[in-house]
Amino acid sequence: MASKLTPKVKKEAKKQKLKKNDKNDVVVHEKDWFMRFDAPLKIILTARFFAAFLVHISDCDETFNYWEPTHYFVFNSGFQTWEYAPPYALRSYLYILIHAVPVYLYKALFNTRKIMLFYLIRCVLALLSSLCELYFYKAISKKISSTVSNYYLFITVFSPGMFIASTAYLPSSFSMYMTFLIIGAWLNKNYELAIFTTALSTFLSWPFSCLIGLPLACDIIFRNKKYVLFIKWCLISLGSILVYQVATDSYFYGKLVIAPFNIVFYNIFTSHGPDLYGTEHWSFYILNGILNFNVVFILSLMAPIAILLKKILTKLGIRFSKQSNINNNSIWILYLSPLYLWIFVFILQPHKEERFLFPVYPLIQLASSILLEFIKDMNLHSSVIHRYNFLKLYNKLVDNVYIPFLFVFLLMGLSRSTLLVKAYHAPIDTYTQLSNDYLTLPESDVINVCVGKEWHRYPSSFFLPNDRWKMHFIRSEFRGLLPGRFSQESLHKVIENYNDQNKEELDKYSDIRLCHFLIDLNNNQSSELEPNYSENNLQWTIWKSIPFLDSKKTPTLYRTFYFPFFWEENVKFSSYNLLMRNDFNKMNTKPQAENGSPINYGF
Repeated sequence: MASKLTPKVKKEAKKQKLKKNDKNDVVVHEKDWFMRFDAPLKIILTARFFAAFLVHISDCDETFNYWEPTHYFVFNSGFQTWEYAPPYALRSYLYILIHAVPVYLYKALFNTRKIMLFYLIRCVLALLSSLCELYFYKAISKKISSTVSNYYLFITVFSPGMFIASTAYLPSSFSMYMTFLIIGAWLNKNYELAIFTTALSTFLSWPFSCLIGLPLACDIIFRNKKYVLFIKWCLISLGSILVYQVATDSYFYGKLVIAPFNIVFYNIFTSHGPDLYGTEHWSFYILNGILNFNVVFILSLMAPIAILLKKILTKLGIRFSKQSNINNNSIWILYLSPLYLWIFVFILQPHKEERFLFPVYPLIQLASSILLEFIKDMNLHSSVIHRYNFLKLYNKLVDNVYIPFLFVFLLMGLSRSTLLVKAYHAPIDTYTQLSNDYLTLPESDVINVCVGKEWHRYPSSFFLPNDRWKMHFIRSEFRGLLPGRFSQESLHKVIENYNDQNKEELDKYSDIRLCHFLIDLNNNQSSELEPNYSENNLQWTIWKSIPFLDSKKTPTLYRTFYFPFFWEENVKFSSYNLLMRNDFNKMNTKPQAENGSPINYGF
């Protein structure tokens, strides 16, 4: 009887063993969830798509130096800054064409609204940023620590700095993407990719980003002695990037142009340089870093101090127990050195802008993530605690210090990002109304939209519904140089007046009498050149009015962070208005300058 049951028993035992193995596989699968390819990508991509649709354009350089040239190549119209004027040739058309050509092909295949192309480009930038971040995340997990990579993932998703920079159409954002690849490749000892992406960042986007590659070059040459590899890939990068860039730019400018050299020469070797556009105190980047990363930025600056402090205490005889799982504990500071080199160099420059920190955003997040894990190595040895029992509390604090830091970062990060959307999104929302199907349009062939003092918040010509719509600048109190217009001739000839000293040129203005629609900010202030158009009911009707934060009248705390339930009660708003002329069907739409002579814009 027992012998007959034996096969059944064996069969049941085999089934039980298979079930147990299946359970173990599930456990391993769940533990390995964060190391899979798709999970981190989905998390990062979700955050970046939110940014693509919610972030406003905070820098007029993004509009006029990148969106407008792209619009020109896609729709044959757009504003041209002096930096694209042939005598100066500071900007590279290759960087623009990389974005414009795919959009042009998409437009040729599909009939879609221009504004949708704007968001399409942003979504592609979101995807590019996410893929670069994924590569960075995987390199951190593999070469430093899986815990550090998870800290990084948390920080990058909720960082206001990444919320702003990840989908910005700026060379500094592209350099940020390349930094993800440079440091990731460096960690993986893929020196070929690290050199090539450094060259891409330097030549194609921003020459000053070569600072990030300087410690990499020193590591390859002096520590690893790979001289041949370094020279070989520098030559490959020059041949495959710079040669093609020079050929492209020389074709469009109609003369030999090396755009990276031109921009370096202008910024460093001219008597005025970028200082014409404003200078800031040395603390600007410290305050800006805290604003965009709050406690994370402070941690990133403390990383070298933490290493030094531990070494000093160890020499003094204090014993620590290693609790972290950081690999190569003594060498990871090498990979963070570009951050401190960058901050040191740029903090010395008089002209400072928020976007100048974009290329080191990956390193700010990496430094803080490493430090959160490295702090565990400050855990005192059991022999020390045995003498002083109260030090047990210290060890518990060190083990769990990451929890309050990340919690504070999460709250402040969400608060800042929410404020950016609720307080400053009005310009994009207002220009979006131009595509509203219920907007009453004039019967003329040309519809003129004008802007005065709010010219710097123009989100781009992608927000003009079609070729019938034309954008104009009217005179305001601003006395700097406004953009002109692209044309086939202006690519290689001087058609309009430009200068490199930010001096006003009157040929950039149009007569307000030709305006069908006017974009204006009603902040209850007026002057001779900036009257309160919104209150002129005889000429203008407010078609759409959207609240816009008045930073001058709002307390600092409430213009910096959003507080649910009582934020609205403590801030002051102006009105961002779309004005429609009352009698636009009786207008003469021929452009007139202030002196009465026609303005011959090449529409």
